[in-house]
Amino acid sequence: MIDRRFVYVMAAAFVIATLCAWRSMSNRSQDYADQVAAAVVQRPAPGFDALDSENHLVRLGAFLGRHTIIVMFFDGEAGADQDPDLLRLRERFGELQARSVKVVAVSSAIPQKNRAAIARAGEFPFPLVSDFDPLSPEGLLRIHRHWGRIDPETGKPRTGVFVVDRKGQLAFTVDGPRPSASVDAAIDKAISGT
Repeated sequence: MIDRRFVYVMAAAFVIATLCAWRSMSNRSQDYADQVAAAVVQRPAPGFDALDSENHLVRLGAFLGRHTIIVMFFDGEAGADQDPDLLRLRERFGELQARSVKVVAVSSAIPQKNRAAIARAGEFPFPLVSDFDPLSPEGLLRIHRHWGRIDPETGKPRTGVFVVDRKGQLAFTVDGPRPSASVDAAIDKAISGT
């Protein structure tokens, strides 16, 4: 006669072997590259100092940790008066001002070009800063580089709008700072504080 303990051990071994075989055959390969690329983390926003259209120094660090900030990169070649996203931001600025949201617009245009655009389109209630510093070792487009706004294929600046929260944190992906989907989405996020 066979001992019951032996039968239980054999039955348990069979169940475990069956489960292991099923798990091995049904297990898909794990590719985490897409998940890592899509992962969003909060990190401190890269600060910068730049001259505005009136040659006044604008320091992003003066607002970090105290205000929600919208940083917008606009098309400097077309000009501030021709960028529809920048004009939309100006249009909705009253909503942002009521919530004490600060706005800084950055482009590759030199201050004189921004002044000319202001003369054509009227005042902007926020600074238009130039990403050009001939005294810096990094020189032209250093702010664009730190914020991931350089097209890797062409080397030209890209547009984009970012929301920096009151803690000075910005959404980052593996590729760098993550821009908002649109100007209106950024404004809504800044107003709601989420």
